[in-house]
Amino acid sequence: MWNVTAFIRILIGASIPAGLIDASLAIGLVGAAASLGLLASLAAIRPGELSFLKRVAGPAVAAALVPMLWIILQMLPLTFWAHPVWKFAGETLGAPLSGSITIDTGASLGALLLWLSLLSVMITAAAIAIDARRADMVTRSIAATATVAALILVLYSDPVKAWLGAADAAHDGTANGFLVVVLIGVPLSLARALDIGGHIGGRATRSRRLLAASALFCAASACWYGRRGAAIAIVAGIALVLMTFAARKLHLPRWSSAAAATAIVLIALVTALANRHPDVALAIAFAHAPDELVQSTQNLLADLPTLGAGAGTTATLASTYMDWQGATTKPVVATSAAALIAQFGSAMFWTSLVVTIVGIAAFTAGARNRGRDWSYPAAAAAALLTLLLAAFTLPELPALPGVIVLGAVIGTGLAQRISRPRLQAG
Repeated sequence: MWNVTAFIRILIGASIPAGLIDASLAIGLVGAAASLGLLASLAAIRPGELSFLKRVAGPAVAAALVPMLWIILQMLPLTFWAHPVWKFAGETLGAPLSGSITIDTGASLGALLLWLSLLSVMITAAAIAIDARRADMVTRSIAATATVAALILVLYSDPVKAWLGAADAAHDGTANGFLVVVLIGVPLSLARALDIGGHIGGRATRSRRLLAASALFCAASACWYGRRGAAIAIVAGIALVLMTFAARKLHLPRWSSAAAATAIVLIALVTALANRHPDVALAIAFAHAPDELVQSTQNLLADLPTLGAGAGTTATLASTYMDWQGATTKPVVATSAAALIAQFGSAMFWTSLVVTIVGIAAFTAGARNRGRDWSYPAAAAAALLTLLLAAFTLPELPALPGVIVLGAVIGTGLAQRISRPRLQAG
């Protein structure tokens, strides 16, 4: 007779996202679903809402098009910018090859489709969340999704897998994908719980308690699985939400809020610099990883061109630099930031980093100036900050699981960052 332990072992060993469908098929399905959702939302949106959507989401869409154009540029047959691997392959085969910046055109095409999916979900969520009631439904759905992902993370954690007698207790891509969703869900659930806390009524009280419980469970699950790297990212996201809430409650002037935020950032930077890995690139200086992994990632980054080598770089080249891990271990790099630099180049990465920081500031300012719906832009700002720090502290995280969730959070934040009456009056 089956028992509960045996059933859980089957669930863990199944690796549902990785086992049911191929990765490329999964990306295609996500892209198709995102496109259909975008078309449906734009077809159903009201004329007045469409005008509002263009004004609030236009700058974000324009900024998001830059990485998309860069990925396309990486795939073009530009001989003068081509990665040296194409020349080596041509000499080996005895035939000239028209190379490109990327060393894996198929992987770059998948990255382009993922980025378009993120953009489609963001616009769709913004169109839906223009109405506050629909925005609340979107955030509740995300919170519920994050809670389920947190439960799966607990089942994938090393102690639980060891207790269940799983053959391999190491972290894998499936669980790391769920970690992205959970990291986003923590500040979102907390922000909505604090926002609903200002409402009166038994239903609001129950919703507040459920969202607070979701935030607590997601935070505990992420820290249990991701250790110090996840904890640092989560604390930063929670701190940003609480600072925004306190500034609103205490009616602090903008300059005092900015001064407090600057002081906290400086303290965090000093603490981080004191605990960094010495003599390595900034992208891996704060990784909680073995010294061998940090050094091999440093060697990989030092040998790559400034323009990067396209999506799929780490999967293709990492094994050359990481023989110490053994033949049975999947090659990884120390941080997600290092993986992004290897794929898209340092210039594009640091430019995207600056744009992300500007987005965090814009969402935070929107939350500071909003009414009771301040939690939507606050959640977007905190989610971006959480993922930004996670990129410097956690290993390479799969992008696919977080595409829909992150796009929905950003889109909702864009739609609710500025009230429609205020924008129309301006």
